[in-house]
Amino acid sequence: MTIADARARLTDKAIRLQYGETLIALADERRDFVVLTADLMHATGMEGFGAAFPDRIINLGIAEQNMAGVAAGLALCGRLPIVCGYAAFTALRAVEQAKLDLAYNGVKAILTGQSGGLSYGVGGPTHQSFEDVAIMRAIAGMIVLVPSDAAEVDACLRAALAHDAAAPIYIRLGRGPEWAVPAAPARFVIGQANRPRDGDDLTIVANGAMVVEAVLAADALRDRGIAARVLNMHTVKPLDTRALIAAARDTPAMIVVEEHSVIGGLGSAVLEALSELPHGPIRRIGIADIMPPIGPTRELRAHLGLSADNIVVQALALSGRA
Repeated sequence: MTIADARARLTDKAIRLQYGETLIALADERRDFVVLTADLMHATGMEGFGAAFPDRIINLGIAEQNMAGVAAGLALCGRLPIVCGYAAFTALRAVEQAKLDLAYNGVKAILTGQSGGLSYGVGGPTHQSFEDVAIMRAIAGMIVLVPSDAAEVDACLRAALAHDAAAPIYIRLGRGPEWAVPAAPARFVIGQANRPRDGDDLTIVANGAMVVEAVLAADALRDRGIAARVLNMHTVKPLDTRALIAAARDTPAMIVVEEHSVIGGLGSAVLEALSELPHGPIRRIGIADIMPPIGPTRELRAHLGLSADNIVVQALALSGRA
């Protein structure tokens, strides 16, 4: 089966829709959380939540720095704030408040950065974000999560709410429809990678929307006699170094694919973790040191090599079968 045929069988769901549905489902279970938004009710899927729980959502207007500061105040008063905004603003515009108001004070708040990566491709550089993981993982104590599809977004939010660490959590999300990963559902444990595919010839490490591309690539490689292990590294910090060390030991080469700059993101975290350990060649697929063009999300990803087809090309080259 070709990659195109396999992709045609996949279902998809808008991430912002799932985000809103999950928070509505959790509202009765967890009466301690309150949602903060920066005048993005519709764009982040929060209209339904706002209608159902008007006393648990605060619209602070287009003032993301203030929103992060208010979140810190609420956290210090015993509430669990969920900051709901675009990744380009939550992680970049409000970075000082994320560092000093939240991380420095050691309080728990959930910072959700929607429209991460190229998922708002038509918004251009002002609304695309390909630096956010690098920025947020550099903040001391910050936990960084990057779920893949709608099902994992649901599991990720539930895990984040249940997590008992006194630390802020940054969750990087997509925006519109994302393909469902063709794999059996797995538990979402913060700091523990999942393995949707097993293999000993190659390891593909991915997160976010690139997990489905990694799985499609692994299936295509298996048809060519290459058994590729796929690690869904949904937690960038704390990184699952145990899974990475095992992969470096068991497989002769590794590919890291991410919808993020190649500077400072998942690929950098993997190289840091393995820098003093024996490992084979590691090839990174990500966004080069450029400002990506404006365009539809899926076409942009393909144009920049963030696709199963390019993963296969790179894997064959690493395996000496190009």
